[in-house]
Amino acid sequence: PQPPRPEPQSSTVFGPTNLLLAQGATALEEGRIEEGIQLTLEGLKSPTDPQNRAAGHSNLCAGYAALRQWDEAIKHCNTALEIDPYNWRTFNNRAGAHSGKGDYDAAIRDLRAGLELAPRSRTLHESLRIVQQNKRLVAARGRSAVRSP
Repeated sequence: PQPPRPEPQSSTVFGPTNLLLAQGATALEEGRIEEGIQLTLEGLKSPTDPQNRAAGHSNLCAGYAALRQWDEAIKHCNTALEIDPYNWRTFNNRAGAHSGKGDYDAAIRDLRAGLELAPRSRTLHESLRIVQQNKRLVAARGRSAVRSP
């Protein structure tokens, strides 16, 4: 039998080569969304390795999603996934943006893609549960609205 594969991890920790990306990640984690976005955008203007570039775009996706700027969030997640298609956290971020737009089917596809990479991720399983629940609630509201006079 093969040993269990470790759960893939994404990194939002940046080395001293791109301090702005590191500061942007910290600001986003601390809830200073606008500042985090600005720092990350500035950090992406400097040369950096592909993994940090992908993580920067994934962080922008999360930041724009927090501001409910769904299309901008999805754009940055798409860029991150073009660079690094193996970051399950980016799939989770993009699922959140799709869900925010009400596109639950796209969100579910992203979460399932993330689960292919990280099948034991509690974050992805919880996100999938929430998106499926929201999809059912919206469908139920739609059905009851149709029946109302």
